Amino acid sequence: MLEVLYGVMSHFNTTSGGIFLLNAKQLDDIKDLQRLCERTDGIQLKLNDELLKMDNRSELLNYFCHKNDKLVGFLALYGFGSQFEVCGMVHPDYRRQGIFTNLWNEAAASGALNDAESILLNAPRDSNAAARWLKTIRCRLSFSEHEMKWHEDEAQENRRESDISVSYRPFEPEDRGLIVRLYADGFDMSESDVLAMLDEENGTAAHTRRMIVHRGETVGTLVMNYDTAGQSGIFGLVVDPSCRGQGIGRSMLKRIIRSEHERGQEIYIGVETQNENALHLYESCGFRSYAVQDYYKLQL
Repeated sequence: MLEVLYGVMSHFNTTSGGIFLLNAKQLDDIKDLQRLCERTDGIQLKLNDELLKMDNRSELLNYFCHKNDKLVGFLALYGFGSQFEVCGMVHPDYRRQGIFTNLWNEAAASGALNDAESILLNAPRDSNAAARWLKTIRCRLSFSEHEMKWHEDEAQENRRESDISVSYRPFEPEDRGLIVRLYADGFDMSESDVLAMLDEENGTAAHTRRMIVHRGETVGTLVMNYDTAGQSGIFGLVVDPSCRGQGIGRSMLKRIIRSEHERGQEIYIGVETQNENALHLYESCGFRSYAVQDYYKLQL
């Protein structure tokens, strides 16, 4: 018999307020299952390792399915303000048995999504298993995102743009208002969602927000993600609209690439497939797409 386990089970490390910390074995089991699914299907799963490790993660965000004490299915919810993302997987030998549907039904019935204004289901484009399951629910493709990796031999040099003077400084609480404005313009995010995102980042040691400075003025922001040892991810890069077209974003990218490469890090970035300007910028700096993540919006 399949046993679906989630946050109220006694084998979780319990703290106050309905928070259940995943223990080391559970995190290892999730990672082992992820590696198996990725190797078997030839895909990349976006499970947000560091978010799973957060000490303020709710008991109702992780859903497990075990058979004979072996993890065969996992589903995770990730809240970003009023928007939730869903990602999960099922062991290749246990598919087409309703496991993921049972996990999804458990999550939907938990109440964790009651206040969600938007629910996005994340699926690697090359996953046949995900494509089959998505046909069983009411959803539509919302957007797609390239996952890109930097390659030194692909970078194009441009001396004029490299001469732009740009630096960065640490994020400070006083920057919250500026980031709200930047993300409203650059990513069409609401104030509440941006503030919730910043609060989430504050509890995640592996995420470091930086503020972009040009000629003494703060003109943009980005996040460095160090979830995985040996890897550096660049996320949420945006420049003030009044300062775009001056090479500031390109110069900032080159500075970060140089610094992270000197540390021996592999460097990654993500971009929506329809954002042609950003895609061209990243490609000219040496990034190449290696996978595409599709995001389907649930019809509420």
